[in-house]
Amino acid sequence: MKELVIVGGGRSVKHGIELGLWDKIKDKTIWSLNYAFMTMPYLPKREVWVDIAFYTNNVESLQKLSEQGVQMVAKRHKKYADIFPIKCYEQTRNRTGYKGKEALKVDGTPHIFLGRMGMCGTFALSLAVAENYEKIYLLGYDFGTPEAGDTKTHFYQGDIQVRSTGVGNTHVYRGGDRSNKNLVKKDVEDYEVYGSDAYIINVSPQSNIPYFQKITYEEFFEELINEGNNSGQ
Repeated sequence: MKELVIVGGGRSVKHGIELGLWDKIKDKTIWSLNYAFMTMPYLPKREVWVDIAFYTNNVESLQKLSEQGVQMVAKRHKKYADIFPIKCYEQTRNRTGYKGKEALKVDGTPHIFLGRMGMCGTFALSLAVAENYEKIYLLGYDFGTPEAGDTKTHFYQGDIQVRSTGVGNTHVYRGGDRSNKNLVKKDVEDYEVYGSDAYIINVSPQSNIPYFQKITYEEFFEELINEGNNSGQ
């Protein structure tokens, strides 16, 4: 089975790291989203982002990553300089534009779904489905915090220097109802589009995304052990 681990930025990853996450997934195919690679003790297979400001603020680090053989993938933008190779894709925010496994075959110009909020996590997951990954583990896909007033949104807050409007900002994920600004935004419904296109597992019981199976890190690690045992048979 073609498997993938996508490491997003949600706070829940911190618990996984405390339990030895990096050592336990070191043999897996890993995609890093945005700043996640800066905390990893080894290189991911791929670094993914959608925000041009992230590129501008971290171009030197990204260049070094590329020079070490990491694939660079991003939403297309005309401002990218020809400094290092970046695989770019056109994007769509409309749910009807989600093409699942057929996305890379559409009219010769792939359009990758990234949702109404234009989130890197949505973009990466859509691309993973389009590339026919059959089992996808989502790490850090929390879509905010369990409590509305909690500003600890990302696992690398305080550990590395981050320039981002989303880090520590709960309003990015909440305020979906005028009568109750603490409600999670209805845009989370964009994750419903994936249906049965792949076996998607969210390693975050606290996640505000209700459309995927949720497991704990303890369960995740046990599943990895079982997979390893089965592969050896």
